[in-house]
Amino acid sequence: MPSGINLTGYERVWEEPVFSSRITIKKIKEVKRAGFDAVRIPLALSYLLKQPNFERELRKLAEASIQLDVQVVIANFNHGLSEEDLTQTMETLSQNWERVLQIFPANQGNFYFELANEPELSPDTWYKEVNRLVPRLQQIRKDIPFILGATNFNSLFELSRMQPWSLEGVIYTFHYYEPYLFTHQGTAWTGPQNSTLDIPFPFNPSLMPKIDSRAKGTPGEVNYRDYEKTGNSIAIEDKIGQISSWARRNGVQLWCTEFGVTQNADEISRKNYLEEVQKVLIQHQIPGFVWEWEGNFGIKNLKTEK
Repeated sequence: MPSGINLTGYERVWEEPVFSSRITIKKIKEVKRAGFDAVRIPLALSYLLKQPNFERELRKLAEASIQLDVQVVIANFNHGLSEEDLTQTMETLSQNWERVLQIFPANQGNFYFELANEPELSPDTWYKEVNRLVPRLQQIRKDIPFILGATNFNSLFELSRMQPWSLEGVIYTFHYYEPYLFTHQGTAWTGPQNSTLDIPFPFNPSLMPKIDSRAKGTPGEVNYRDYEKTGNSIAIEDKIGQISSWARRNGVQLWCTEFGVTQNADEISRKNYLEEVQKVLIQHQIPGFVWEWEGNFGIKNLKTEK
């Protein structure tokens, strides 16, 4: 079972990234030395495919990953799927993947394609569109598994309400950032609800800070009140156990392609959380990918067990 990590940066279109196989291969070697044997690489395909050297650089990465004996997930970020312009955005998604699929060597067993990270479509729309798209792409490549998640930010709860697609060669994924109050504490983009800092994991009443005044009257106030029940290993086992049971009942393969906690949390709590989630995933035989190696959730300098 692979121990995975996200190598982020190429999904951040606002930073105008330029894809470099040399830099990415260097990072793969770093994470391999740290004990990881699988990487998930978020790529803004619609943005990167406009760069003249992207396909050549991606081919170099594919060839190097075979030599390095590392499993690689190519995850499509910033895909722009929308209900308002569904026909065009789905066609763009398909065309982008048709180009990318042909870059990777056949029958290697190293590569996986995650079609659309956290699709912002209705569950019914996404279900129908996947049934149209995947068979079309499998006509090009039948040997590489496709990774599919549910809507609502790859929610495990949304996934557990789904009937699996009647498709071959599919791996199901979910993201795990529960409890959000802890994992996203102090993150500006999530707003006042997560403004309370110094929240420990696991819950310890003697270490709990006072709730930040900005969080009062938001969902963060309720989450703060309930943290005694949500901030512990029992809650993690309960949630991951639910989606694990769904996968077993339906006879499908399941991965967790993102789990992590912001660097705003203290180091001991971060270690406790990451190791606890990893332990539960291993118990349920679910491959997991930490978010992320470098960045505001980065663990590059955090020593954790894997």
